[in-house]
Amino acid sequence: MQRPEFVYFDLGNVLLFFDHGIAARSMASLIGVEPEAIKRLVFDSDFQLAYERGELTSADFAAILSEKFQKDLPFEDLMVAAADIFVPNMNILPVLEKIRKLGIPMGLLSNTCDAHWNWIAKMGYPQVQGWFDPIVLSYEVRSMKPEPEIYRVSTQLAGKPPEGIFFTDDRLENIQGALDAGWNAVQFTSADRLMDLVDRW
Repeated sequence: MQRPEFVYFDLGNVLLFFDHGIAARSMASLIGVEPEAIKRLVFDSDFQLAYERGELTSADFAAILSEKFQKDLPFEDLMVAAADIFVPNMNILPVLEKIRKLGIPMGLLSNTCDAHWNWIAKMGYPQVQGWFDPIVLSYEVRSMKPEPEIYRVSTQLAGKPPEGIFFTDDRLENIQGALDAGWNAVQFTSADRLMDLVDRW
């Protein structure tokens, strides 16, 4: 593969591993319900998608949960319960370092909500801090992968032609969206496999 002019990384299960089951259990414990009730309301419906698309704010998210379960929920505690779900992928750091040494600029392209992003920023994970410009977040641009609009915005922000952009994401549908946008893209399976590719640039 020809060396790209720009590289976009996905966030979840690429830079940081995550588990929505942790959020379901933590929120359930805070509210006093079974985790399955949270899973049905938040993750098995369009609720989380609306949050990640920016159609709901964190205040909206908290208000809906409070109304649904008839509880006066402490906002900050709820945000922590919803967002403390990440484990850093330590193996990705050498890949980021190698791409930086090659002089290739990098950006971040993620479907996420502001509770998750605020938590990530607060934690200062080295996999996220200081590597990426621009940072394209679904809730800010009001579009989610694999919708064409988020790739159009990301292309414009990268300042490179689509064919000069490389993207890696763990989800095949998001890879297909990138290919449809004219990017080069490879599904992320491990840092080692990605490094093998970068070594050929």
